[in-house]
Amino acid sequence: MSSATSTTASAPGSAAPAARPSWRPRLAVVPNPAPARSVAPFLLLCAGILVAALLTVLLLNTQMAAAAYQISDQQVALNRLDENEASLRAQVETAGSPAELERKAEELGMVPAEDVRYIHLDDHTVLGGEKD
Repeated sequence: MSSATSTTASAPGSAAPAARPSWRPRLAVVPNPAPARSVAPFLLLCAGILVAALLTVLLLNTQMAAAAYQISDQQVALNRLDENEASLRAQVETAGSPAELERKAEELGMVPAEDVRYIHLDDHTVLGGEKD
């Protein structure tokens, strides 16, 4: 061997050679990952939310159906009241006609007025009749 090789080579009992920069990254110890959590609580939460939503929809649907029946009943009652009102209006119009008023007055013993007079309230004079 040549002398160049002997000067660069280290003897077996000598100290460690100087550290050379390397292209490899420095490795470090990574702690163990946390154990995986159970999926059961998440699934129970999702199932609970789903059941609560379905029960809410069912309750709202039931309330809306009950309200629809009440509205229907109230509309029927309103129609009956409208019919009663129309009937009463017809009776009032019939009872207020001049012929009906004359017939009722005769049944009560009333007679038509022959000499009609009016009192003027401002100056207390009597108008109409024989003394015009």
